[in-house]
Amino acid sequence: MRQTTKAVVVGQAILAALAVVLASGPAQSGDRQNQQRGQRQRDAIVNGTRLYEVTETVHFGADGLRVTRNADAVLMGFAPLGTPLCPMKALVTNPAAQTCTVAGTGTDSVSVAGASVDGKGPVSGTFAVVVNAPGNSSVHVPDLPLLKGTFSGINDLSPAILYGVPLGSISGTFKIDGDPHEVPFTGTFRLPFALDRQGRAKEPDDEKEDTFYLGDDGRLMPVQPFERVLGFPPVRLEVKF
Repeated sequence: MRQTTKAVVVGQAILAALAVVLASGPAQSGDRQNQQRGQRQRDAIVNGTRLYEVTETVHFGADGLRVTRNADAVLMGFAPLGTPLCPMKALVTNPAAQTCTVAGTGTDSVSVAGASVDGKGPVSGTFAVVVNAPGNSSVHVPDLPLLKGTFSGINDLSPAILYGVPLGSISGTFKIDGDPHEVPFTGTFRLPFALDRQGRAKEPDDEKEDTFYLGDDGRLMPVQPFERVLGFPPVRLEVKF
């Protein structure tokens, strides 16, 4: 009888502990997401517009003279208030806003091999400045477009393709729907990399490995936890207007 009573008490204690864990889990997860979102926003305020590659699909083609790498990518990130991608009218939905969430899709075709390889090629796509739709939770991905537009330009990945340096660039223009004016922009791609035992750059083996971006001055910039996408270190695009 005592063993039965003891088993019941232990079972009740386990159930109570599970209830606490299950109740606190979503709240703690939400707190972490809000904290990381705040870190990303502060990063944009200090360092300017930064977008991260969320997904990319790649295929290769050839025209007889060169091989091209054709890619479709989805990017997302933050732009500081008052910049072309975060105009003051963003305050209409959030008077306290200091940044805007920007989502975009792009397609490029860059030469990677062959007689005339130069690591460059055209890029074009669409973008939207998005806010949280009514009814969404505070940690929901912003999904309601505030304004939309298109962009086009040239991607230059020659440092990475020709010399193995994990950098690239983009230059082009974008237009906001309904506005005939074109806005010029430039950007720097920073490709994540890890280090081998000899301190040489290499492809990351897994998502737990320490990874870095290469600074313009050659310094190593650790990929921050809030920059990762589902644990993976993404390509970072730093945009200037």
